[in-house]
Amino acid sequence: MPANHFDRASRAAAKLDPPGFLAWALGLPADGFAFGGWLDTRTVPHPGGADRTNDTVARLDPPGGTGPPWAVAVEFQAEPDPLMFGRLLVYLGGLWAGVKPDEERGSRFDVGAVVVNLTGVGLASRRMEWPAAGLGTQLDVVERNLARESADELLTAVEGGARSRALLPWVPLMTGGDGAGIIDRWKAAAAAEPGYHRRVDLAALAMVFADAADRKPIWGAALEGWNVKESATVKEWIAEGRAQGLAEKKESATVREWIREGRAEGLADSVLMVLGKKAGPVPAEVAAAVRGQPADVLERWLDHALEAADLADFLRRTGLPAAGGPG
Repeated sequence: MPANHFDRASRAAAKLDPPGFLAWALGLPADGFAFGGWLDTRTVPHPGGADRTNDTVARLDPPGGTGPPWAVAVEFQAEPDPLMFGRLLVYLGGLWAGVKPDEERGSRFDVGAVVVNLTGVGLASRRMEWPAAGLGTQLDVVERNLARESADELLTAVEGGARSRALLPWVPLMTGGDGAGIIDRWKAAAAAEPGYHRRVDLAALAMVFADAADRKPIWGAALEGWNVKESATVKEWIAEGRAQGLAEKKESATVREWIREGRAEGLADSVLMVLGKKAGPVPAEVAAAVRGQPADVLERWLDHALEAADLADFLRRTGLPAAGGPG
């Protein structure tokens, strides 16, 4: 399936602090592995997602060279995919055959997978055995079902320094993630992040995940004033909206609002550009009126701007008062 808002937000959250995220996902201490970066897997088709390759495959080396390097694929699901077991068999097979840790002959990664289900409970691990025939197939996956994770436990670990603050965006998805006390603790932990842009990233991603858990109203009210639109991730979505008005199957209502806003900004720019070429500088009150319209109105107004003989004709077509005239 095409990447959706929740998938993109998940990958962005994982990349805020990859070692911190992977340590939590695998239940390991921070020094339980060495993170060797995200592997280039463009040669390995992503099953069920032909439009992209998996950009969250981590190289992990056991501490002290105690074992071979691992290529660990991280998959995010807004809802558990019943075909995940088969998809991972295909993908991990391609990963094992197609990506090497070095140029040595016969060198291969050990391969494994982590599945993070934002909602619901998945079942990606399977064991198939036919002892009499000597047949067996087994896939053991680390699966994190966030609906069964404790928001209190994660916050306690973050507050105590045992886990990274970059894990805070996942809290709205967890058990107890809508409690007023939990949200207050979340805000205190996020406010301790020294970087302004990192703080707004944490808030913006938490807002998206609150959508997935149907907790948008309480988190939206709690994070009012956090300037989430300054997040680099949010700016990307708004830019997409300005360019084309992206529409996807499994959308976050919050992201959809950001995209609509970006699309409206782009249409308003177009209307004012056309008017400017026809009539010179657009009066400030007219520009403000144009920028205050939603995208569906601006689509019609762009046609009016293109067809109008001059500014006065545009104002007549749209019903706006004459510049400098009574409101």
